Amino acid sequence: MNVGAFGEREVALIADELSNAVELTLNPTVAHEARKQAYTACESFKDNSPWCAQAGLLLASGAHYSPVVKHFGLQLMEHTVKYRWTHISQAEKLFIKENAMKLLNMGGWETGHLNDALARVIVEMIKREWPQQWSTLLAELSDACSRGHQHTQIVLHVFLRLVEDVATLQTLEQHQRRKDIYQALTSNMAEIFSFFMRLIELHVQEFREKTAAGDYAGAASNGRVVQVVLLTLTGFVEWVSTNHVVTNNGRLLEILCILLSDEAFQLPAAECLLQIVNRKGSTKERKPLMILFSENAISYIHRAALQSISAIDEPHYLFLKKLSLVLAGLAQQLTSLWNCGATNTETWLPLLLETMLLLTSHPSLTLAHTANSVWLAFLKHEHISKLHEVLAVVPRWLQAAAPKILKVTYPSSRVSGVNDAVSYACMDYDSEQEFAIFFSRCKTETLESFRYCMIAAPLVTWAYVEQWTHTALDKVDSCPLQLDVTHPLHVEWEALAQVLDVVLSRLLQAEPRPNVAEGLRLLQRCVASEPRAPLILSLLLSFISALFVFLSCAYSQLAGPGVGSAGAELLPRVLDKIFAALVYEGTPPEDRSSRNVKNVRRHGAGLLVKLGSKYPLLLLPVFGRLHELCLNTLARPDLSALESVTLQEALLLVSNHFCCYERQSALVAQVLGDCRERWAALSPHLQSAAGLARLLGLDAPPNEDDPERAQARRTLLHALTLTLGVVKRTQVPADPDKASRGGFSAGVTPSGNPVWRNPCGAHVLPLFPAALSLARALHELHSPQAASLRYPAHARALQPPPAERRNLLGLRDEAPPAPMATPQDRMQNLLHTLHENVCGLVGAAAASLGRELFGVANLAHALAVSLLAAPEKLPDHWLRRVLRSALRPLMLHCPPAHYADVALPLMRHLAPIMLVHLNHRWEYVTSLYESGKLEEEGGSESQEVLEDMLVRHLTREHLDLLKVSLVEGGVSTEPSTDMEEETPPANPGRAPEQVSELGAIILADPIAGPAVLHTILRALTWNDSTSSLRACALALPALRAAISAHEAGGATLGAGEAAGALAAVLHALRLHGQHEANQAALLALAVQVYEALRPRFPNVASVLRAIPDVDAHDLQRLDEKLAANTNKPAKIDKSKRDLFKKITSRLIGRNVGQLFKKEVFVLNLPAMQTAQKDKPRSALDTAEGAGLEHLFNPNVPT
Repeated sequence: MNVGAFGEREVALIADELSNAVELTLNPTVAHEARKQAYTACESFKDNSPWCAQAGLLLASGAHYSPVVKHFGLQLMEHTVKYRWTHISQAEKLFIKENAMKLLNMGGWETGHLNDALARVIVEMIKREWPQQWSTLLAELSDACSRGHQHTQIVLHVFLRLVEDVATLQTLEQHQRRKDIYQALTSNMAEIFSFFMRLIELHVQEFREKTAAGDYAGAASNGRVVQVVLLTLTGFVEWVSTNHVVTNNGRLLEILCILLSDEAFQLPAAECLLQIVNRKGSTKERKPLMILFSENAISYIHRAALQSISAIDEPHYLFLKKLSLVLAGLAQQLTSLWNCGATNTETWLPLLLETMLLLTSHPSLTLAHTANSVWLAFLKHEHISKLHEVLAVVPRWLQAAAPKILKVTYPSSRVSGVNDAVSYACMDYDSEQEFAIFFSRCKTETLESFRYCMIAAPLVTWAYVEQWTHTALDKVDSCPLQLDVTHPLHVEWEALAQVLDVVLSRLLQAEPRPNVAEGLRLLQRCVASEPRAPLILSLLLSFISALFVFLSCAYSQLAGPGVGSAGAELLPRVLDKIFAALVYEGTPPEDRSSRNVKNVRRHGAGLLVKLGSKYPLLLLPVFGRLHELCLNTLARPDLSALESVTLQEALLLVSNHFCCYERQSALVAQVLGDCRERWAALSPHLQSAAGLARLLGLDAPPNEDDPERAQARRTLLHALTLTLGVVKRTQVPADPDKASRGGFSAGVTPSGNPVWRNPCGAHVLPLFPAALSLARALHELHSPQAASLRYPAHARALQPPPAERRNLLGLRDEAPPAPMATPQDRMQNLLHTLHENVCGLVGAAAASLGRELFGVANLAHALAVSLLAAPEKLPDHWLRRVLRSALRPLMLHCPPAHYADVALPLMRHLAPIMLVHLNHRWEYVTSLYESGKLEEEGGSESQEVLEDMLVRHLTREHLDLLKVSLVEGGVSTEPSTDMEEETPPANPGRAPEQVSELGAIILADPIAGPAVLHTILRALTWNDSTSSLRACALALPALRAAISAHEAGGATLGAGEAAGALAAVLHALRLHGQHEANQAALLALAVQVYEALRPRFPNVASVLRAIPDVDAHDLQRLDEKLAANTNKPAKIDKSKRDLFKKITSRLIGRNVGQLFKKEVFVLNLPAMQTAQKDKPRSALDTAEGAGLEHLFNPNVPT
């Protein structure tokens, strides 16, 4: 620097002032304002003073300055290099470079972070000068290493920070400079790795020698060098060629494995090894890593695991967690590279499996979870799962893994000095919620391993689970009368029920298959068991549910003699057991009104539905017995609406396999019974909100002693639930031949496709007017005039129930539910259940009744005046349910013949209202953000946050409805023949290019078309990145359809609308461009929208011209590119997208962390000269010539 113009004395004065300011900023006794002024002065000097580097050097090298001040001095030097390198003179650059290297040659400081700061100064210079203008760098660094341990550590930090910026993190944004440095590093990589290896071997040896001699201070210095070498290697090994990693017969890998047993270096060695085994890339690139699968390497790992498991303390536990990740990486490499030739498995695989067993048996669930990923990978692998070594350890693995499924309760207070799962849970997880999320994932993946184990070793796996089940059943007699979910017996039975379910789900794929007779005996024992506690009885039903598969196997010819008769004898007893649970009364002090007893009855009813769904052909021969048991149970007056309807759903599921329209229709009539009369009696009360409020007791004080209203509530809920159950469960046979023979045919469509009639259609369609009246009355309750109908105690009856509120806010409900709900809670749940069921009824009817429903006269009008009556007055959580449960299935399953009279009128009614409603709601949410109400601390459960989430979910649901209507409509023209209400899109991962037939009709409509298009374009700009991304997929096909309609003389798309469409996309880029997925989708959309609109509406170019500082030449190039590709409008090439990105670069949004980031400019250096051998252009130019004179020599062998 220009020292003559500004002397050393003056710089020293500045340095002293800076030192005082830095000390002041960190002095807690100084007033806040003074500290702030000192901080501002430091930052101002850093940004504006031309003496940064000189003052920084003085601060860094001054012996009388504190470490904090020294660090600030190095920051000043780094700042100068980073932000001013292109502006300072060559002399100033040399000054910084020479003095930085002097500091390095002096050995830096004892304080580690100062050495790292010096390394960063050197790295910033390297990024600007090496290799072209600093050819002596590697020699200078090598020379510094020879001066001492401190010097070596700084050099290693230089290498580490350099590869982080260039290769690992790629923070050096200038592509050419990054490429130059990367190339220079790669060309010197052999020497660099050799240097690292020498350092490790030398300093490890000296460390051990000095430790043995008692020179612990000297040994510590060597140890720090080894640790920094390992840290630096960790930055290299994940991206360099694997040839460098395995050079010299894998000497580096051998050293790392040996260091795993050295307590001083085992953690950084494991970290380095972890980066190696987690390498990605091609098989050819990773194949050299197979050298790790040798007896030596695995034995070192096994020995390290043994040593650390025997030591119970936190450092060894941290190492074990790292080592388990290394083993998981090894397993992934082994399974993917198995076909490359794993050799001598008998020497190293048993050791590897023993190590995994050690980790699985450890009390820590974190270790067991990581180890389980290895077992799962092996058990899933086609070849490894069949190896003798793997099958031999399966029994021991089962013993070790099964306890990990038992639920662990996070303690209310921290425990110490105990070596169990709870203490390790406290060590690994800071809260009960965090641990609950982990444990759920751990249990799920362990159960997945059991599932694959049943395929790999079915007899061994089933033998273990069978023995466990017998042992559990032996404890039934000692079961206490009362227990809670934390009781050891309940915890064991809950885990066993889950294991039984996953293991027996693979029984039919198992080969060889376990003995069916033994399975039936176990099922028989479960049926004979009589636990007294309702919680255990409920889990016993889960046992029976899982073991029921043996009854289906009993009728197979492979089951053996006598097994079929045993199964036939056992089946009625199983049904009796389930029906006994259906009428379970409980044992004092728990009666039938307690939650646990109710759960037993509901579990029994649900189990019947599950069996009816999974094993209908097994239950079909005993349908008479099943029917009789159902009738006897339904005759009980104390059966709840839910239990009775679930029971009848099971009957309908089995009856679907009659494949006879008349029999199924008769059963539906019997199931519905007097349902029609009940709806008729209720109908007068459902014509208005006032009538419904009186019927339900909403206008009266919460009082459950009113039998008339209690009976009315029960009757209404039962009638609606039963109607919904019948519609959901009654199906047409999937086989067209069976359907035709069974009398389900109702003619053919004009295109020749068969039309089927559902056996329940004739019975439930007459009930629809009353159900729609109920929907209208429920919606009228939300009108301002109806507020007076609600008794004050029922003020929150229409608000989201607590469970829905928690789901919307993403909260976990770990606390046990309240034992008794209040009458207000029950009224709230009743209203929401009624609304959910009536919306579900419309959606289920659309899926199962098909043309029978859509052919009803004036269906669209009936739906519009009931479900869609004043939707803007509905709260968002009710409106969301209407869109998702009712309208989406209606639009999805609408036949083409009814597009004009059902789908289009519904969309004409809904689309304009939803556009206005969503606009208002987003304006409200925006005002909440602007006022700061959504960012206040402690407000994560506030009403404002809930409303924000509701608006987001409602927007997404409406966009899903538009997607179904515009690009997926009409996918099913006939009734569904399966249990699913909706069929998934054919290719959900690809954005559609054109709208469907229904979409074209909607967008051509003068009312629905503009409303739908405006909704999609506005959704791009609403403050929800998920909604914007969904709208991206719809915008282009919708806009193309609108253009086609405009050209055909339909819906008007003027120049203003065209410019607005492009402006909306650019606005979305401004708002959501910070998200990578949104930015890519919006850029592609913007190019295609501009390409589609530019030829027809030339004024859209003015939208781009309005971008600040836009380059007119770039706009001209874009127009030329678009004009040159008029024959391929649907495709977008990279050059157009990149050009458009350049044009809009000032608009694209950035995240907060990037908004005020100071730009770093690194200039490119002259191109590197690569030494290339001159290749001869032809054979004549070679030294030996072409050899033409020997061409016809008869003595030359051919």
